[in-house]
Amino acid sequence: RLYPETENTVNPIPKLSATDRCAPPTWAVLERQLIDAIDAAAPIFLEKYTRPGGALIWQEEYPGDGVWADDLYEAFFNWPLYHALGGSDYTGKKAVEEWNAVTRQIEFDYGRAYREFVTDDDWFHNAENYIYFYHLGMADPTNRETMRRARRFAGFYTGGDPTTPNYDPHHRVVRSPFSGSKGPLFDARFADVSYNIDHGHATLGPGFELREGWQDDEQQRRAVHDRFNEVVMHSDVPVNLSIVPLIATAFMYTGDTSYRDWIAEYVGAWLQRTIDNDGILPDNVGPGGVIGERRQGQWWGGFYGWTGRFGHQMVSCSLTIAAEAALLVTGDHSHLELLRTYLDLLIDKAERQGDKLRVPHKHTDDGWTDFQPMLQLAPIHLWTASMADADRDRLKRLRAGYESEWAQVRQHGPRSQDDRAWTRYLEGELPDYPERILQANYREVCDRTAKVLADEQDLTRLDVHWWQQVNPVVPEGLVQLATGGPEPIYWGGLAQGRVRYFDADRRRAGLPPEVAALVTSLKADSVGLTLVNLSATKARSAIVGAGSFAEHAFSSVRAGDQEIEVDGTCLQVDLPPGTGIELEAGMSRYCQRPTFAYPWHERATIPFR
Repeated sequence: RLYPETENTVNPIPKLSATDRCAPPTWAVLERQLIDAIDAAAPIFLEKYTRPGGALIWQEEYPGDGVWADDLYEAFFNWPLYHALGGSDYTGKKAVEEWNAVTRQIEFDYGRAYREFVTDDDWFHNAENYIYFYHLGMADPTNRETMRRARRFAGFYTGGDPTTPNYDPHHRVVRSPFSGSKGPLFDARFADVSYNIDHGHATLGPGFELREGWQDDEQQRRAVHDRFNEVVMHSDVPVNLSIVPLIATAFMYTGDTSYRDWIAEYVGAWLQRTIDNDGILPDNVGPGGVIGERRQGQWWGGFYGWTGRFGHQMVSCSLTIAAEAALLVTGDHSHLELLRTYLDLLIDKAERQGDKLRVPHKHTDDGWTDFQPMLQLAPIHLWTASMADADRDRLKRLRAGYESEWAQVRQHGPRSQDDRAWTRYLEGELPDYPERILQANYREVCDRTAKVLADEQDLTRLDVHWWQQVNPVVPEGLVQLATGGPEPIYWGGLAQGRVRYFDADRRRAGLPPEVAALVTSLKADSVGLTLVNLSATKARSAIVGAGSFAEHAFSSVRAGDQEIEVDGTCLQVDLPPGTGIELEAGMSRYCQRPTFAYPWHERATIPFR
């Protein structure tokens, strides 16, 4: 099923008013304290590590292969999403400015971008770049230049730009694992060959003997390089599914159905390949669209695939974000079968240790191997997207025997995503989870800020991953508690909130000042939500949106003895000083064309400026 071709309509926004004064809940105070802490820390971080104009203080010239553009973008990757949750005006403004500055730095100082897009890297790393770009539309959808970039970037893959033939529409393949604004890369940089062979990210396929010390023998170096080009560089791989959110971003700016159609076509191609391969996702497809075409029919061994060191993580994340984005733009739940089929295969091949399932993380020439617990991101995201009983049961089956790990609330940075305890909170098993996760996030912000303040190293020589380790924007609890969704998958995922917020008075994205929000329940057809105004003197008005991108619609909404019909994508809640309100909102999910447009934009058409 696809959404209707008609534009979303914007009707007058229905309103509810809180009437009951309330003692400030601990979670609400902690939520606002976390926002205040991040707002205070963000300028300290930026002023420490950037030059006038926004470029990161680092080496003047590109240090060579082995450094990817993502490492620079990751310094600010979650700033636009944080602003859209309710972060300061400063973080929203700087999110845009820093994306521009880092892009200029990568293109003009380091030569790794062209036309403002990475030239030719793999989509494990590119996905880490562009999660930053995707959420700029949530922070400010009206930026005309950002919209133009989204169209340009999508054109590199959809055929909109014939000078950049990354995609073959006849065989439905992205033509190389390395691609970008200069098209597919077929002759790999030798540093990439060496790195990926040494780290086990790809194999050279059957019939080729990799000799010890090959890097020191010029003849062997050439033979390995040629073989890598032949079997790795001329193939489509599952990690390329990470391109799908890039195309979805252009769709949400423009509503151009060609983007939606491309997504349905490409995700559908990978599902069909899995079906044709006896329910096993192949990790390499040749230029003719044939599984194992360059590997004598061998469906494993491709780049970041079944044999790869991080293959399980990379493949599961790529499948998840592609399935989510395809569902988002089409409203068609069948796209989730791509992810279900993958999970069910792993469960079928799993080993059991008592109650515990250990799934294979690899398939090599010796068969299924490397049995470990299933990584949690894919099954959690599948369940929150579908809300299907079968997906919930699958999640519980994978959790069995690991309950203690799924109850831990840890302090960690924004790259180390963990939604496990949050799912147990939704099941009523960890009632103190909101307070614990907000406290853990607050401690992490404080620790990271302390590292920034104490940092006396030569910033032009620091490790390229340092900014990731001290970025003080840690919105994990805000995402889970306020929006009712798991965190966007770090490797290129779109926001998955069941709800989002807008400040009706300031006409911007995010919770109004001093307002806190907590999603208390999620069901297939409803969401439970509490809003609190902590101000003792000022009334606030929050607009609650149905979905991160207005992809859902509210039906009736009940608050105590009040009940109203909404029949639309948003609801305004007026909060007098010191009041709170508990809502039970009926909801139809994935029934609207997703858009970056704000609730007050006429007919959901974005007024670009």
